[in-house]
Amino acid sequence: MDEIRSERLLMRRFTLEDAPAMHRLMRNPEAMRFWSSLPHEDLEQTRAWVQSAVDAPPAGSDDFVMTLDGELIGKLGCWRLPEVGFMIDPAHWGRGYAREAMMAFIDRRRGLGSSELTADVDPDNVAALRLLTRCGFKETHREERTWNIGGTWRDSVYLRLDL
Repeated sequence: MDEIRSERLLMRRFTLEDAPAMHRLMRNPEAMRFWSSLPHEDLEQTRAWVQSAVDAPPAGSDDFVMTLDGELIGKLGCWRLPEVGFMIDPAHWGRGYAREAMMAFIDRRRGLGSSELTADVDPDNVAALRLLTRCGFKETHREERTWNIGGTWRDSVYLRLDL
């Protein structure tokens, strides 16, 4: 299945044509504040990132762009199963889209027979931690200095959802 539909969203597989829309998101410092890299400086950097999503082996990856009325507003899924990650355009924050997409994705993974989903979240990303908790994820542990992003060490909160 290459699409997930929820009440308001359509989530579909990445295509190379998504690079410009993803670049609008990935160059935004606010959107990238808790991502695993600095904001993208140029479209080619985002193209390479999108290409890696397109080329990811289906047996180990289950990643989607999130669209609203045909507009790409974010991404959600597992670039590497079972770890889920998501990003949404700040212009669409606070409207319940990330939760709606996450619940639809969880239903998909349950239907596919997955046993778990995991997440690695910056402890300062209170909104993501709240969302994951509301979706049933439980904190398993924390570690310090797990990500070095632009010369700054960040910590991790690890969560798990048993399906």
